[in-house]
Amino acid sequence: MKHSDIAHYRQLNSLRRRFMSRGRRFPPSIEPAAMVDVVLLVLMFFMISSSYVTRPGVEISLPVSDRSVGIQMNAMVVTLTRNGLVFFNDQRTNLDDLPAALERARIENPDLPLVIEADESVTVSTQMKVVGQANRAGILDIALATRGGETREEF
Repeated sequence: MKHSDIAHYRQLNSLRRRFMSRGRRFPPSIEPAAMVDVVLLVLMFFMISSSYVTRPGVEISLPVSDRSVGIQMNAMVVTLTRNGLVFFNDQRTNLDDLPAALERARIENPDLPLVIEADESVTVSTQMKVVGQANRAGILDIALATRGGETREEF
């Protein structure tokens, strides 16, 4: 390289340094419309992929018990209302169709217990009829649902 070429190169280099910006002119920004789209897509994904637990719109008043033992959450549930309605796993049925439903449920999930939620006005004979149907279906782990009462002290 000639001396004049080197001088010319240094002059161009100094100009480049003088006119080039030292930092970014525009800092990166997040577009609000794009962010809203992403949030809505994630929200829709979770809403569609989640399962909802619904209960029948039937109100029952469970009998009070001084003792209550917990049972696992995903148990099979038979609900008996004061109006004579019967629900099995939140689907309406009747006492005649209940044995077949209990048998199918036991075959699908043999380890699940059965919880009988009976209104306090439902007779014991109706509750025992359901217990007998469950035993004939092969379900041996059966619990009657109650609500906790006040603890009483015995003297």
